[in-house]
This record gives sequence, structure tokens and C-alpha cells, in this order.
Amino acid sequence: MSLVVAAALALAAFGCTPRFQRAPTLPTQQDLFAESESLVPAGMDEDPALAAQIYPGDIISLVMISADREEQPNLRVDERGVVHIPLAGDVEVAGVTLLEAEQRLESALRQYDRTIRVSILLTEARGQMATIVGAVNEPGRVEVSGGMRLADLVAHAGGPVGSDESETAFSGGDLGTARLVRNGQALPVSVNLALTGDLRHNIRIRPGDVLHVPLALQQLVTVIGQVESPSVMMYRPGVRITQAIAVAGGITRDGDQGDIRVIRGDAEHPRIYQAGISDIVDGRSPDVVLAPGDIVYVSSAGHADMRDVMNSIANILSLGTTGAIIAATAVP
Repeated sequence: MSLVVAAALALAAFGCTPRFQRAPTLPTQQDLFAESESLVPAGMDEDPALAAQIYPGDIISLVMISADREEQPNLRVDERGVVHIPLAGDVEVAGVTLLEAEQRLESALRQYDRTIRVSILLTEARGQMATIVGAVNEPGRVEVSGGMRLADLVAHAGGPVGSDESETAFSGGDLGTARLVRNGQALPVSVNLALTGDLRHNIRIRPGDVLHVPLALQQLVTVIGQVESPSVMMYRPGVRITQAIAVAGGITRDGDQGDIRVIRGDAEHPRIYQAGISDIVDGRSPDVVLAPGDIVYVSSAGHADMRDVMNSIANILSLGTTGAIIAATAVP
């Protein structure tokens, strides 16, 4: 959690409202950020198939036909996109089709042989690679074969990393915010929609493409404060506040069962709700269903000053998720 949240929480402590709104039983549409639907990339209307091209790192072979037939096998296209040919010297061939590259080589060689014809064979496509990085099971470079699409690239990487078999985990891969970058620009495609087969999003992969899958930090639920084992757990639909506190070992003797904070929302405009475990246990209040990214804070019993409660939360959250666990554990 960022310093922005810590600042926002600290400011909330100084507000004139003495109590927070009771946590809704179910996350509201507003809490789940309905406006984020408008942020789903529009996809790409045009995704034409391209002719085979040559890229730096490729290994090519030449067949040169004139009065005699001559072969130049296994020529490497260097990082400049240039291949070195006897007599002709350095000829730039990267970024163009095989036909265009043949024409460039013929033009360079016809200073010495006016009738020469050149054919290019792509021996090894070492430069025709896409890269997938971030929170996936097998990050690295993947050779771009004919017809490869975005869903294929995700499959080659083994999909996003996930939680282990326990309830607790530090993070997983978030395909919802993954980005496919081409020539330094993020393309307007959704990886999640690509996996459904939507061709506006499941576009063809080009050599040089980079897919970045970030950590699913917003798919976590954090429980801190006066609990036995402050924890970070992977969010699961329908998880309730009592379950999250149980995963964290329950409330300590110093914890206030009637004063539980639920911090929800984006970093700049978080919502802060109040809940009471004692009310839930006694049947006076329904169990609260949590939302992705929620932070549950169990305050200490005897906190009469709201400002002290909020400053405690702000100080912990300003350390970040991992730091929050360490700091909360250290509280006597």
C-alpha cells in the first residue's frame, strides 16, 4: 500500500466525522469500481498477417546464380540489421521482407555482376523472438512461429503465477492489468479477453513484442493490527471478514472485537468502513463479504481517540504490505 493511502488515512483521522460508515454486507458496485469497465482496452480492428521479415540475430543463407551457382551459408544478421557479403560489403536487410532483402543484395552485387540473381533462405530465426516477463511461471523469450497469437504467448509462459495450496500467499499474476508492448507502445488489448478467443484482443504476436504481467496486488486481502498472525491472503470471491481474521489466527486479547476497520478502494480515494466481530457473532450484524484489495485492521481495545486509531493504520500502511506484516507483528 502506498504512502498516498497512508496520507489519505491520516487526513481522514482529522475529519469532523466521529464514526465511519458501517461496512456493507456485500461490496457495492462503487466499491468494485464499475468505472473500470470503461478502462478495458478497445482491442484492435486491424491485425493483418505480415510477410516474413528478417530481424537482427537471424541466420540466413544465400544462393547466388549467374554464370555459376554459388552459396553463402549461415550468415548472421548483426545487431545493426546488417549482413556482410563478399565484394558487396555490408548490406542492411533487417526489417524488410525476404523479397526486399533479395533485391537489396542484388543491387549491391550488380556492381560486379550485372546478371546475378540472389535467393535468401531463413536458416535460423534467432532474432524472431517475443518476450514475456513478470509474474508468470516461465518468463523468458519465445520464438515467434507462424500464426502465434497473444493467448499462445501466455500459454508458452505457463500462465500467471498463482497462490500455493494454502490460504496465504504474497502475490499472483494479474492478467487483467497485463500489457503487450510493441515498439515502445502498449497496445490496446486485454489479455483476459484474448484468452476467451476474442480476435480483437487475441492478436498476432510480432517479433520484438514484450508482454508484462504484473503482480496481482489488488487480488490480495491483508489482515493486520491486533491479530495473532498478521497475514496476506489471496482474495477469493465470497470470502468474509470472519474468515480472513480466522486465517490471521484470530483477534488477540488486546484486540477490540467491536472496532474493526475495512480499508477499501484505490490509493488516492480509499473508503474506510467499520465492522464489529462481536456484533456478527451475536447475530446483530451480518458477516461482511470482502472485496479484492481490502485491508482489515483490528484496533486495540481502549482506543478512545479516533485519531490514534487512524494514525496507527497510517503508520503501518506507509511501510507497504510486507513491512506492514513485520511492523504489526512487532506490536506488543
